[in-house]
Amino acid sequence: MAGRSCDAVLVLMSGLPGAGKTTLVKHLVASSTTLSRLYERISFDDLYEQMATSTVEFDPDQWKYCQQEMMVQVSRRIKELLKIPVGDTGSASQLVLLVDDNFQYRSQRKRFYQLAVEQTCGFAILFVNTPTEICRERNAGRNKKTRVPDEVFQRTEAAFEPPNGDQNLWEVNTCEFDGMGDISDAKELVNTLIQQAENKFNERRLVHLEKKMEEAQQRIDRLATQHSVLHRVDLKLRQWISAQLQDEKVLSHGTPKAQLASQLNQRRKKFLASMKRSPCEFSDLFPSEDIEQVVVSLVLRFQQQQE
Repeated sequence: MAGRSCDAVLVLMSGLPGAGKTTLVKHLVASSTTLSRLYERISFDDLYEQMATSTVEFDPDQWKYCQQEMMVQVSRRIKELLKIPVGDTGSASQLVLLVDDNFQYRSQRKRFYQLAVEQTCGFAILFVNTPTEICRERNAGRNKKTRVPDEVFQRTEAAFEPPNGDQNLWEVNTCEFDGMGDISDAKELVNTLIQQAENKFNERRLVHLEKKMEEAQQRIDRLATQHSVLHRVDLKLRQWISAQLQDEKVLSHGTPKAQLASQLNQRRKKFLASMKRSPCEFSDLFPSEDIEQVVVSLVLRFQQQQE
């Protein structure tokens, strides 16, 4: 399935406790799955309940652990999907993973956005905006096992940071659902979010491909430049060696001309081989100077080398 466009879309369900997120998610999972799209739910409340180790109504350490575990489960599920071979008719072509939590902090939502980018899948937020008093009443009417303690509800309400796509890149693909509205409206919003997530995913993929192509072209250009410099340096060194062999002052040092020619040409070959083998040793010359100046600098470097 990795070959298809946007195999998975991660949808965060954000809102106060009692907003109606879980009811909505369960309805979507039960009624919206088709042959081409599979809806699944990962719930923070379920994880928190499963991992409860104390009688304390709210355990901050357990909350943090369950937040991390929720990310692990989301990542694992997406990776499982990407391992399914293309053409496997026994599975849906697209996974819509509904993550059911309050997501009261922007930082929480940002972490899941980053996860979606890393896992190459789409990302969206459905903000279930229900009046606070309605949320509080619904929460108070729950059984003790599922009811959020009043002080925790108040802290969540006070700390809640509504999604804002105008300020935060990771919240651009957000739709707001009136928690008192018709559930069919929510289904339409989710479909819109999925389509927008696919569009954003394709935009990210296009930018990624363009960046890869640009990097590849830069490598080609560097190789072409290095080849051109190598060729020009070789010509300049041959000319310099020829001039040395005609210089009476050089020949007066007593080294036979044939021996000197052999020594200089061996040095030339080693120098060129070093340029081919370790171009990074000469890369400091390339960024700020034109090719002709680079060639002159390299020839000068050769001339200054000792035997």
